[in-house]
Amino acid sequence: MSSRAVPLATLLSVVPYFHNRGPVPVSDAARDLGITDKQLRGSLWQLWSCGLPGYGPGDLIDLSFSSEDLDDAEMVEVTFTAGIDRPVRLTAAEAVTLETGLAVFLDHPEVVDQTALRDLLQKLRTAAGADARADEHSGPHETGPDADVVRTAVRDRLALRFVYHSASSDTSTIRVVDPSRISLADGHSYLHGVDRGSGQWRTFRTDRMSGVEEVGPRRALGPEPQDDGEGDMRLESAVVPAAAAWFLDEFDFHEVVRRPDGNLDVQIAYHDRAWLLRFLLGHADVVTPSDPGLAAEIAVSAAAGLAVYAQGDSPAYGQ
Repeated sequence: MSSRAVPLATLLSVVPYFHNRGPVPVSDAARDLGITDKQLRGSLWQLWSCGLPGYGPGDLIDLSFSSEDLDDAEMVEVTFTAGIDRPVRLTAAEAVTLETGLAVFLDHPEVVDQTALRDLLQKLRTAAGADARADEHSGPHETGPDADVVRTAVRDRLALRFVYHSASSDTSTIRVVDPSRISLADGHSYLHGVDRGSGQWRTFRTDRMSGVEEVGPRRALGPEPQDDGEGDMRLESAVVPAAAAWFLDEFDFHEVVRRPDGNLDVQIAYHDRAWLLRFLLGHADVVTPSDPGLAAEIAVSAAAGLAVYAQGDSPAYGQ
């Protein structure tokens, strides 16, 4: 292996290693990092020209060493890290997404070395499990048996059955989905695939899936539609009162404009009007449609629901 052929993960660990130890003999550092002295010196030369935007004095990674030339120095110290003060670490969700993406190259030796790929996939699975146990406050992580089933199904092209809880309607339904891929956004992972019930492409947040099980080979998927904000997407104007501004953290509105009185004019993006009605009915305490006709329709639906509860002793109740 040449002095430049240092794995990226090792290269990114060099600065934190020295930062946490102060002056270190080059031979000891090379041994601890699993590389040769020559490789370590080459890495230090490379890192010495890296740093923060501006790339002037005070921006670049800075070193101190025991002789005039880094190639001859016995002792080396990192005196400025440029922010690289700890090893780079994937979150569980990032590891899951990267693992799933790489898994598509399994059984394709013409594309990538299979031994190296399987070793990397195993390391990613380990990273995902370790990170999920590291800090319960570090953010949402989708790990555990259900997450493993989802990843395996995507990799092996298997259909899935699961219970899905919709936050917008506060309902849980059983879905059978032919999965295509997993993506990561806002700290959550999402399953993309075709819902057999509707025959349409749908996106499911994986932490809202439960009881996940494989149900045989997936069906042909066809091309995945590209959601570019056009097509049949429609917008509905609504108002969120100032006291309920916290709801903006729960739901991603298409547009938000704050009024002088603190209330918020919002635009709700939707494709299915039935979904819009369920959303407005389920969140009537924090979102009010601007259209009086739509507001009246929501009120009628709410009254009908209350009437059903009032008829709880009727023969039809509970059937």
